[in-house]
Amino acid sequence: MTRLLGFHKIVASAGALVTLGLGAVPAIAQPESYCDDPGAVEAADTTRDLELEQFGVELAIPSNFRAMLLNNGTVKIVDPGTYELLVCVARGGKALGRGYAQTRVRTVENPDSLDLRQLVEQTIRENQEISPYTFDGQQGYLATRESSDQPVGIPDSYAALWIDTDDAPGAVVISTSCDCSGQRDRLLSLLERSKRLDSS
Repeated sequence: MTRLLGFHKIVASAGALVTLGLGAVPAIAQPESYCDDPGAVEAADTTRDLELEQFGVELAIPSNFRAMLLNNGTVKIVDPGTYELLVCVARGGKALGRGYAQTRVRTVENPDSLDLRQLVEQTIRENQEISPYTFDGQQGYLATRESSDQPVGIPDSYAALWIDTDDAPGAVVISTSCDCSGQRDRLLSLLERSKRLDSS
């Protein structure tokens, strides 16, 4: 099980990233140099548990995927090739643009103490649909982008679960996104393997 304790800190001119997990940290990019991009790496068949105490959840992620703690408290989970590229860019390297799949875990403040559905409705974009979803015994809501109202767009490129936990103020949002479709099923597959920390 990987916890937030014992992480590596990466100081970057473009903002500090904190990596969660084990393994070598890619070399620092030279100024004005282009980063090597190994491309997206396929998910391993095996999983590992990533315990995120500050969000009150434990996610079962592919064993080769890496997690990064961003300055704003968001945790981003990506494949190892994308991880290497993002770390290089954060350290000052340049990269050619490409899309990538990611899972993000973050909190959304609720200063007006709205009930969860009201908070979701107030926060999400208009082209997203809301439906009830129970995550490990906890009532929450799925927000999905089933279609795009843009002239050029990708349907089902984003999905998110909104839940309340005792471990975080406001709502915890677990989302998957990609410049590809299939994100609702990807999120549901992750949630079925994962759990709340206070449920056991």
